[in-house]
Amino acid sequence: MNTFSTYHPAVIFFYFAVAAAILIMIFDPVILAIGFVSQTIFYMYLKGFLKGTKFAGRCLLFVCLCTIINALINHRGIQVIFMLGGLPVTVECLIYGMMTGFLLADSMLVFGTFQSIMTSEKMMCLFAGVFPSFALLFSMALGLIPKLKRDYAKLRETHKQSGCHKEQPKRFHPGVLSALIGLTLEDSLDRGISMKYRGYGQRKRTSICRRTFGKRDAALFAAVVCLAAAGAGCYLFSQSGMEVFPYMEYECDGGGAAAYVLFAGLFQIPMVLNVKEELRWSRIVSNI
Repeated sequence: MNTFSTYHPAVIFFYFAVAAAILIMIFDPVILAIGFVSQTIFYMYLKGFLKGTKFAGRCLLFVCLCTIINALINHRGIQVIFMLGGLPVTVECLIYGMMTGFLLADSMLVFGTFQSIMTSEKMMCLFAGVFPSFALLFSMALGLIPKLKRDYAKLRETHKQSGCHKEQPKRFHPGVLSALIGLTLEDSLDRGISMKYRGYGQRKRTSICRRTFGKRDAALFAAVVCLAAAGAGCYLFSQSGMEVFPYMEYECDGGGAAAYVLFAGLFQIPMVLNVKEELRWSRIVSNI
């Protein structure tokens, strides 16, 4: 049960936009860590523990890769660990690369949860009346990867049944790749032409995806705005933050600690709503 996905698409889109903006604009190690843990837990809730663990592990490998690459190409900083090819590898470069990696990992996790909740139907409901071309393109992009997986499985099965795999025991055949690309381009072209001749986006049209903005949507929207505004205000007016270059320095005061708590609450909103609904249903079932 995913209660968060039942809210109005505008509120869900606004929440993910605010979460992504906070993670990108505030380059703080504590906020990046809070975002990573929160988004990983939510991703595991949506996709399952095993799949979520695998994706989080890939993100951590990406963090390690960013750390190593930054340490090799960036040589700023004063705390030298060792010399490599006559060039210093510093602690500051390692920390900066790690933070950059966590920033990218948080972005991937946010987009992963966004893709699972903001379906193409919700995107069409939200943007079709204002930006019809963008809504159609974005909805097609959201369904592209799952469609590629389904089409590839069908092509592989057809290729296997035809007996060609015995002559070419490779895992990925050039013919299958060519057929997959051609099938994808053909489907996209057919869909675009079909929507054009149906009059999509040419005039004001009614939508079958009617969603009313209710009281609970307004309450969630207000909660997101209040937590984000209060957290940003506390952080901006505090002395908290981290400077990496030319030397590493971190400071946290009361305002920064309050901002961390508020941002943690903001990132945990989807899980709080889902857990609350799970507990409510458990009580109802136990009373039957």
